[in-house]
Amino acid sequence: MNPTPLLQLALDYVSLPKAIVMAALVAPEVDIIEIGTPLCKAAGTDAIRAIREICPDKLILADFKAPDVGGLEATIAFDAGADMMTVIGGATLATVEQALAVARERGKEMLMELTGVRDILERAFEWRRIGVDRIVYHREWDAQSAGREWAEADKVTICKLIDMGFKVTVTGGLTMELLPFFADLPVSVLICGRGIREASDPRAAAHQMRLAIADLWSGSSG
Repeated sequence: MNPTPLLQLALDYVSLPKAIVMAALVAPEVDIIEIGTPLCKAAGTDAIRAIREICPDKLILADFKAPDVGGLEATIAFDAGADMMTVIGGATLATVEQALAVARERGKEMLMELTGVRDILERAFEWRRIGVDRIVYHREWDAQSAGREWAEADKVTICKLIDMGFKVTVTGGLTMELLPFFADLPVSVLICGRGIREASDPRAAAHQMRLAIADLWSGSSG
């Protein structure tokens, strides 16, 4: 039986007021609230500060996907109230090391984001060697729109990353129907965005997803 993954809500908005309303509505049903990359770019650190103020007891992730100046971007995210921030997989090791150093100094977390990374396992060995222990396995938004489906090959790669010692977050169009596909994997976090935000009752949708995750990862469904 695998540990129950945390549930993360992705606030992929460009409007801060809309993000605030959604965060306040759904926060009781999720563990982590993500300031999505579009919102980070549209509203900057104001978004992090606003969500921190209304959700003081939740973990907050700033999905910066930092490409450079890793130490500075990590400092910006953490100073604004984030508990976690991301670095894009294409960043140099120097960038990763600097962001990781700041995270460790501050008692925070840095995650590698795999968007666009083709040689995942090769890069992952490098990241582990310098001490990275969290990774986001991402079926990208545009790839999903172009018809990219989750496949067994994804699970194989995720398992290899976990075996290497990574705590793996999984994201990319996750729905209630997709959850069983991942239920045999000891992933750490599952991210849901549109599946919650676009539901007729977002809080109820998050609640049902949280219950389904607990049920599936407890083994009681099969």
